[in-house]
Order: sequence, then C-alpha cells, then structure tokens
Amino acid sequence: MALFDDFIFDATDGGKPSETIVTPVDEIKYERSVGRYLWVIDRYGLKLILEATPNNALARGIVCHTNITGGEPALQGGELWFGDDGKVYINNKSGRYGSATPVQDAAVFDYFVSLGYDVVQLSGHTTG
Repeated sequence: MALFDDFIFDATDGGKPSETIVTPVDEIKYERSVGRYLWVIDRYGLKLILEATPNNALARGIVCHTNITGGEPALQGGELWFGDDGKVYINNKSGRYGSATPVQDAAVFDYFVSLGYDVVQLSGHTTG
C-alpha cells in the first residue's frame, strides 16, 4: 500500500470523494488553493487527492502529483475544483504530468466527459 492510498479517490467511475469540498464558482476562476484537488490519469484511470493533504516529507508540506502515482508514469495531470454549480473545473497544470499540446487538453476534456462529469476547462496546456 502506498503512503497516500487512504487519501486518493478513484474517480474512474465518475463521482466525488465522500467529503468533497465544494468551491464557489467565483473563487474557482482565480484557481486558488481552497478546495483544489490534484488529478492524474494513469493506466488504471482517474485519481484525485485533495491538495491540502499533509505531506511532511516535502518542503511545501502538502501532496503533489507524484504522491498519487508513487512516482510511476501517468498520461496527464492537473488541478480540479468541484464547483457549487455542480460542474467540475479542471486545468492541465502539473509540473510532471501536464499537457504539452491543445490536442492533449481536448483528450483530457473528452475523458472527463466520458466519465459523466460536466466539465469546464480553465486554461490551456502547460509545458511541464
């Protein structure tokens, strides 16, 4: 069992973590840390973790994308908020697993939709 397994939500079948933090849409547009989840698509599906989850091994004190994967490869990663309007807001901002092209952004968007989420893409691709 990996160190953060108890905090990782398997969202491959859609849905939300049991104690989901819902964020007002007006706050999401600023991409603030309150209610921010990290997401990763790996070979098993979509995984989420609340970014505020403590990680004392890192100087920043909270988890990062590799805490979801255990340092293993992933297809894409980014940040996510559950809006108070029922929509899921995502970006592709991961220093390790971020997208490199608009085509990858579109594929991620389509994947979230295929899982049943009503998705809003917040920003374009990153180079990380």
